[in-house]
Amino acid sequence: MTIEELCLKLQEKRNTLGLTLEEAVEKTKLYPSIIRDIESGDLSNISKAYLKGYIKIYASFLGVNVEDALDKININQDSISKVPQAKEEKQAEDKPKLKIKPIPPKLKKVILYSVALVFILWVATGMVRFVLKNFAKVTKKPAKRIEQKVVKIPTPSKKTHNEFNASLTAKRDCFVKVKVDGKVLFEGVLRKGTSESWKGNREIEFKISDGSAVYLEVNGKSLPSLTSSHKSIKSLKVNSSGISIVK
Repeated sequence: MTIEELCLKLQEKRNTLGLTLEEAVEKTKLYPSIIRDIESGDLSNISKAYLKGYIKIYASFLGVNVEDALDKININQDSISKVPQAKEEKQAEDKPKLKIKPIPPKLKKVILYSVALVFILWVATGMVRFVLKNFAKVTKKPAKRIEQKVVKIPTPSKKTHNEFNASLTAKRDCFVKVKVDGKVLFEGVLRKGTSESWKGNREIEFKISDGSAVYLEVNGKSLPSLTSSHKSIKSLKVNSSGISIVK
């Protein structure tokens, strides 16, 4: 069995089980691109150091025994020829080394004095700025207190056609699917501590497996917790009309 035949077998097994790509990603914690590459047999983008491990994880999830097949298939590590490298090293050794002349003592003194003068001027400038800043604070009249108004989450109106930004930060690993202006720009597991941002002109839509596992910001403003428990968010839309959530 070739590696292509093995990958095709895994794809057929997932289809037979009726599993979607999202379900496979959620269970295996593998990125969607890795699962797609494995099923298509296009393994050029996957590091050979992790390829067998990824295939074993995916095959184990599908209930397919690939141990014997992987042992028979020869997946070599990335072989980088050392000849060109050695040739480059040899050429580097053959190049004449530049002889650096020592700096004359008089020039050394001039350089040291110049550096010392620049440092003294920098310190003096900083002290003058500090004194002027504090003097201005003392003499300045106290400003009137202005009551702050509660600002709603800013979203651009249809008239301005401005871009609006949205970002997610993961508190825990969770599956996220993001559509920006109708195009899927992210689909996979957002790892704990990872942040991702997107810009949209019309609409940004999120699908989140666990709403309590992420922080959401819109135009730099943090939103309250999406859910109090481990519940999925079927659809969270950010557009010119505001924000709508379907749990």
